[in-house]
Amino acid sequence: MMISKRYRNALLLAKTYPSADCYSDHVPVVGKFKLKLKKNSKPFTNIKFDLAILKTNQTIREKYQISVQNKFEALGDAEEIEQQWENFKSAIKEAAT
Repeated sequence: MMISKRYRNALLLAKTYPSADCYSDHVPVVGKFKLKLKKNSKPFTNIKFDLAILKTNQTIREKYQISVQNKFEALGDAEEIEQQWENFKSAIKEAAT
């Protein structure tokens, strides 16, 4: 039985059945595996914004301020502090992109 190096420790048992009626010159092989799969995690990508542009470029700063102001006016008031924080954070990020 051929198996890759990655899974060689996972093979617990392998049996052949030479007298099986399959009308072929091949011998059926049955194996028992115990796999331990781990979750593939995506690397966290943190978006970095260039804040130096806001300091140097007046037109971009004004557009950003107007965009943020419009987002905050559209948000309204939320009852819970967590909901207010999520609304605030999403408004800032949407205005920056």
